[in-house]
Amino acid sequence: MALLCLGVSLIAAAAPLTKAETLLRWTDDAGNAWVVPAHLPQRWVVLGPHLVDMMLALKQQHLIVGVQDDHSTIGRWSRSLTRFPVVGQASQINEELIRRVKPDLVLYWPSGLAGNQQARLRLLSVPMLAIDPQRLDDIAPRLRWLGALAGQPAAADRLATTMQADLQHTRQRYAKGRRLRGLYQVWLQPLYSLSPQHLASQAMQLCGVDSIVPPTKVPAPILNLEFVVRAKPDVILLSQDQLEPSRRYWQRFQQMSADGLVVVDDHALTRPGLSLLRAIPALCDQLLPYRALPH
Repeated sequence: MALLCLGVSLIAAAAPLTKAETLLRWTDDAGNAWVVPAHLPQRWVVLGPHLVDMMLALKQQHLIVGVQDDHSTIGRWSRSLTRFPVVGQASQINEELIRRVKPDLVLYWPSGLAGNQQARLRLLSVPMLAIDPQRLDDIAPRLRWLGALAGQPAAADRLATTMQADLQHTRQRYAKGRRLRGLYQVWLQPLYSLSPQHLASQAMQLCGVDSIVPPTKVPAPILNLEFVVRAKPDVILLSQDQLEPSRRYWQRFQQMSADGLVVVDDHALTRPGLSLLRAIPALCDQLLPYRALPH
C-alpha cells in the first residue's frame, strides 16, 4: 500500500476536521487512507497541469521532479511550459522516465489517467495520491492534502480558506435573477458537450445557466443535433477558436440565435483545479447580460 512505502501504517479516515485543527489524516479520491508521515516526500511526480498549478500556488515547485507534457503539440518536448521535466503525455506515462527521476510521491488525477496507466504506475511501488474533485467545493480542501505532505499546512489552510470563501461569495452574489438554459460546447462536429455533473457545468449552474444535457455517466457526451435544436438553449459556451464556424453552423436553424454564443476561457474552465475557481466570477459576469434579457 502507498502509506507503507512512506514508512507509516494505514489507519481509518477521520471525520472532517475543523478549520482550526491541523490536518493529519484523510482519505484521497481513490479511497486510500493517508496520514502525514514522519519523513515527508521530497521528489514529486505531478500528473496533471491543474495539479502543478496547485503546487505553484503553494510555492512548492521545488518538490516537482516530473510532469505531464502541457504543450499544444505533444511528444516533442523534454520540459513542460512550466519548465519541469516531462515524464509522460496527456494520456500516457513513461515508466522509464519516472524511474529515472526517482520520485517518492506520485500526485495524479484519476479521471485523466486510464486505468491501465494507473496500474502500471502502481508497479513502481511509489505512493500515489489521487485528487479528483467531484464538486466545486471539493477543490480548495485538496490544497490542505498537498500542504500537509509538503510541510506547509498553515499556508495551504490559508489559501484553501480564501478560495472557498471567494467561491461562496460568488455563489451568493449570482444566486438571484433569471435562470438560463444552455450547454458547454466542447466540439462542434461531432457535437461534444459536458455532462451536468462536470465541474464546468457546475460553474455554469452557479452562474445561472442550467445544462440542457440529460443526466449521463459519460463526462463528455455526444449530443444529437435535433435534441439541441428542439431544446433551444439560451446560451452555448465555447472557446474562441470555435466561434466563427459555430456561428455559420447554428445560424442555419431559425430556433437558434447566434447572439447566444458565449466565448469563455476554455483553458481555465475545463481544468478541475484552481484555474476553474478563479475563472468563475468572470464567467458569471459574462452571463449577466443574457440573464437580464426578456424571455
